[in-house]
Amino acid sequence: MKRIAILDDWQNRAESLTDWSDVLDLAQLTFFADAFTDENDAASQLAEFDAVVAMRERTPFPASLIAKLPNLKLLSFTGAKNAAVDIPACTAAGIQVCFTTGKPLTYATAELALALMLSAARQIAYGDAEIRAGRFQ
Repeated sequence: MKRIAILDDWQNRAESLTDWSDVLDLAQLTFFADAFTDENDAASQLAEFDAVVAMRERTPFPASLIAKLPNLKLLSFTGAKNAAVDIPACTAAGIQVCFTTGKPLTYATAELALALMLSAARQIAYGDAEIRAGRFQ
């Protein structure tokens, strides 16, 4: 089962603001309200996670931290940019980075990232292509 860390939920609201049941069928979620004390603390607490959803820029992700997260495959954040994330270091490490564009959107980046994960797990694109090609059954 995949492990997803939801960071910087300093209001302790992310878990209760949505129905996570579909995600919980596929992944284990851990919500972090408190800031990490330093980079080593972040590395030790995030080392086992496959994905990180950074809700704010409070947690920096420099190349030195990224190198300490061998399981990380996806880093998602809200907004068009995040000065706390070393995107070239993520790219070099094979970590997919997701974020929103500069124009207003209906959905947050984290919601989109989770929807894409569900789509991949349920093969939605494949099913859509089969239906459009007339191969419903």
